[in-house]
Amino acid sequence: MTSDLPTSRAILPDTGPMRLLLVEDSKFDARLIETFLSMADFPRGLDVKHATRLSEARDVLEQQPIDCVLLDLGLPDGEGLGNIEAITQVAPDTAIIVLTGLKNDTIATTALQQGAQDYIVKGDYEDGDALLRTIRYAIERRAKEVKESQAVRRASEDLIRSIVAAVPDGLVTVRKGGVIETVNPAMVRMFGYSSTELVGMSISELSATSHHRVDALIDSMLNGLEAESERGDREGIGRRKDGTQFPIDVSIGHTVSDGEPMVVCAIRDITERKRAEESLEVAREQLLVSEKLASLGGLVAGVAHEINTPIGIGVTAASHLQEQTADLSERMASGQLKKSQLEAYIQVARDSAGILLGNLRRAAELIQGFKQVAVDQSSDERRSFEVKPYLEDVLLSLAPNLRKTPHSLDFSCEEGLIISGHPGNWSQIVTNLVMNALLHAFKDDTPGTMSLTVRRAGDRILMNFADDGRGIPPDHLKQIFDPFFTTRRGQGGSGLGLHIVYNLATQAMDGRVSCESELGKGTRFAFDFPYVPGAP
Repeated sequence: MTSDLPTSRAILPDTGPMRLLLVEDSKFDARLIETFLSMADFPRGLDVKHATRLSEARDVLEQQPIDCVLLDLGLPDGEGLGNIEAITQVAPDTAIIVLTGLKNDTIATTALQQGAQDYIVKGDYEDGDALLRTIRYAIERRAKEVKESQAVRRASEDLIRSIVAAVPDGLVTVRKGGVIETVNPAMVRMFGYSSTELVGMSISELSATSHHRVDALIDSMLNGLEAESERGDREGIGRRKDGTQFPIDVSIGHTVSDGEPMVVCAIRDITERKRAEESLEVAREQLLVSEKLASLGGLVAGVAHEINTPIGIGVTAASHLQEQTADLSERMASGQLKKSQLEAYIQVARDSAGILLGNLRRAAELIQGFKQVAVDQSSDERRSFEVKPYLEDVLLSLAPNLRKTPHSLDFSCEEGLIISGHPGNWSQIVTNLVMNALLHAFKDDTPGTMSLTVRRAGDRILMNFADDGRGIPPDHLKQIFDPFFTTRRGQGGSGLGLHIVYNLATQAMDGRVSCESELGKGTRFAFDFPYVPGAP
């Protein structure tokens, strides 16, 4: 197996002299070490270079390979263990032996922890061969460390490559100018280019949006000028090699590699997610239509029940008048009609006509009110309307549902409150609140009370709906506006009533809604809408 990792310069060469760099500002100590080394028996010879300053040592290391550095910790331009780091930055694979004037185990241990391979106390060596053995062992130790480090790095890189290749999202790194440097297989599959085509391409070419905006964003991130809001995820439109476009979600991050800024982008094809969102929106609209139809069905039942009363009374009055008229005709034909009987008939006719006219007017008013509520519930038309009489018509349509229960509803609304808006939204909200309370708030055999109040407060309209029923458990309270959440599934609860209330109040009417509840003491919904004056 071949490796693309560089071979360490610290490995002891089989031929040629051993390359040493002595970094020591003391002429005496330097001459002493050089003397001992010259006495050592090393067949290939030693190439010893001497530097008196840390900067000189770094220059030497940058210009030629060195097998081992003998490093003094006290130099004119460098002091202490920081000298080890300075040498390692220039020659990370070169062995380092620390020279110290004191035999201090703490300094020695710390030096080894900082990256040195060994340490020597100045003058504390028997001969040149002993000193040379220490140097050779340090070089071999460093070579072993580098080899192990390369193996770990190679395994880590293999693991990273495997992970990146398996990631379903496209991963791409970008350098200065928006030029793509690396890509993973998902990018190839997603955009239809080969990896060789992608590398070197400008990342803006993969976007169907403004290339200038993409380039400006990448440049700002590379230069560290991006705002906090520009980081993280964003949606866009990608462009494949064949020109087709598709929705994408892009996560952008900034990092530094090899000392240079780099942008990392994770790109996800969200075509399926968008389709699912569209399907969900269609389903939501269908459910809203179903709820409106169900509400209209209740309205029709209310119309039938409420109109039956005045019509029934009118039929009775007309029937009575018809009987009295027939009796009067018979008396006139037989010549037995008396003045008192005629006067009595006239009174009956007058009363019957009054009853008929009053109940027909009542029926006409009910029909008109129900008709308007029905139109509003099925229409999105904006118009001016007076809140109190309109909500009275809505509550009237709910009367048949209330009469089936022992519960009652109190209504209070500010007089003369005329607004411009979509009355159907008000109708839907009030209807859903009342029906939700009848279904969930009360025990069937215990009479309960609901209240609905509406008033203006400056540029806002405040509406409250409350009941004195059983209340909502705390763990359910935070879910009541979620779609399909219900505790009465299969018993008349769809889980959509309060969800529709929330959407209408916050989105369609640009308002706010909150709910408070206490077990055994009831529930209160508070609404806050903008006040838009209507024409009187």
